[in-house]
Amino acid sequence: MIELKHIHAARSGVKLFTDFSWKIDDGENWLITGPNGSGKTVLLELLAGHLHVTQGSIDIDFIHGVDWDERYLEKKRKIHLIPAHAIQSLLRQHQDQYYQQRYFGIGDERTPLVRDILGGGYLRLESLELPESFSIQALLDLELTRLSNGQLKKVLLIRVLLAGIPRVLLFDFPFEGLDVTSRAELSLFIDFIADKYGTQIILVDHHHQLPTCLNHKLLLEKGRVASQSKLKVFAENRRAIVRKDSVATNGDPVVEINNLKIQYSESVILDNFNWTVRKGERWALTGRNGAGKTTLFSMIFADHPMAYSQDISLFGRRRGTGESIWDIKKRIGYLGPELMSYLSPGQTVLKAGDYLRAVVRPWNDTKFDKLVESLEVSAFIDRPIRMLSSGEQQIILIISCLMKEAEMLLLDEPFQFLDDHQKRNFRDYLSLYLSPDQTLILITHYEEDLREWTDHTKRL
Repeated sequence: MIELKHIHAARSGVKLFTDFSWKIDDGENWLITGPNGSGKTVLLELLAGHLHVTQGSIDIDFIHGVDWDERYLEKKRKIHLIPAHAIQSLLRQHQDQYYQQRYFGIGDERTPLVRDILGGGYLRLESLELPESFSIQALLDLELTRLSNGQLKKVLLIRVLLAGIPRVLLFDFPFEGLDVTSRAELSLFIDFIADKYGTQIILVDHHHQLPTCLNHKLLLEKGRVASQSKLKVFAENRRAIVRKDSVATNGDPVVEINNLKIQYSESVILDNFNWTVRKGERWALTGRNGAGKTTLFSMIFADHPMAYSQDISLFGRRRGTGESIWDIKKRIGYLGPELMSYLSPGQTVLKAGDYLRAVVRPWNDTKFDKLVESLEVSAFIDRPIRMLSSGEQQIILIISCLMKEAEMLLLDEPFQFLDDHQKRNFRDYLSLYLSPDQTLILITHYEEDLREWTDHTKRL
């Protein structure tokens, strides 16, 4: 049993919870949901001991240490938080990493391998009796920077299990960025852990199909309990993303890729890949985690060094014929899930509005004011980046992307972490302000995005 009794919590002087109470009985597995900024992630941090209460108490009946130090260490062993931003947590001890590093083919001894992160624990993998779908044997010799989002979450979770089966597992948006099959596999694995080891599950999510072990739901709103209810989750009906037939258009090519091959050591990511995107087209790029979607975006956005040795033309000009990286980047608006993980400590302490003014060039006050109004960010635009929830941080990245007067938008899982209201705000803005001449390429794993935004689908 875990009970939060009239707790107060704050960070950097900002109140997060006031007189908040909640009880988790044995055998209860909870879904925590609510609008962006309602306190979901903060509640997980309190349960994990990453954030401490200023008043009130958190009583845990399976923690028996006689003093604060013993209780802290016992809590650390028995309660584990799987964070939303997997790459950031795994590379926390490697501060010299940068987000383009995953695309460079030359090995870097500073970048840890999967087996390095697991330590000697990888020798005990068989003892966990894991389902075959969650095996990581094939990943052991890969650098962390080369893993997909789904693979990173798999490694994080198995590292926790190898350290000792936890009493409670806390998941912060575990399904964001995962394809349909990977979401189903992760749900099954969470159910496996709950059933085989009796581990209690507490999970933050907005809208996905969920593990069937979840049996209670907590709805938060502005740092308070809006409602509590019992929950019945049914197994996910996995539907494949349907490939659309391409519609012929006559615009000038803005992306031309011929016989592309991407290979790292013995691993071939893409081979004999051909693709033409024309001005004003709306494309969806789909495929399983690790298929090369984000890598392909890096080719287009001038982050990948292999682009110079491949037959790739952007806006009618072949890469490597004299144009600079910045000539390309100024014509493209890019939104990627990795960007927030690689902000410098100096950037994370900036207020959200100041951060945007520092990274967006040229600046347009009129457009900024319209985005602030349309996406309803006035409530947190003057708060430091590090104080924002995952959904609020995602909105700031969206604004950074949309502030550019871009000819082409590359949106990699743009709706992740957003609650239903904020998704609609973003979609409404795109509907009103996306020009017919602007080209859109969207990476997504969701059929509703294909139906609403795209006329063409490229499957990897």
